[in-house]
Amino acid sequence: MDKKFKAHNGIENLFWTALAIVLLIAIVLKLKDSSNIWANILYFTFTILFILSITIKEYVITDLNFIEIRFVLRLFSKNKRIPVGDILGIKKQKKNQIRIDLVRGFEILRVSPSDIDAMITELTDRNPRIKVIKEVE
Repeated sequence: MDKKFKAHNGIENLFWTALAIVLLIAIVLKLKDSSNIWANILYFTFTILFILSITIKEYVITDLNFIEIRFVLRLFSKNKRIPVGDILGIKKQKKNQIRIDLVRGFEILRVSPSDIDAMITELTDRNPRIKVIKEVE
């Protein structure tokens, strides 16, 4: 049974949504005075693909001990897998960010603030060697 945690990208999603709505409004206004129908169809298609490619993510800790970064609408996205065994340390950076130190490099995940503690607990249960670094305030 996979454990799912919601991603939380903060205010960035609102800005991208506003930009997509502005693009759609501009295209609808251009359709009224359609001088070049193919350009309008191209703009409209691009805007729809843009809206669908900005999707809500979720993090799933699978039974095979991977963290999968999944996209709810998978249009151009490929799920990313992080092995739990490669995690050396976890640190809360902000109220919705976790920094995961890996054997090679690090990864920053934006998790819903209500899911951060549950996710850290689940990861440390799966890999007891993970060091939880206390946040400095």
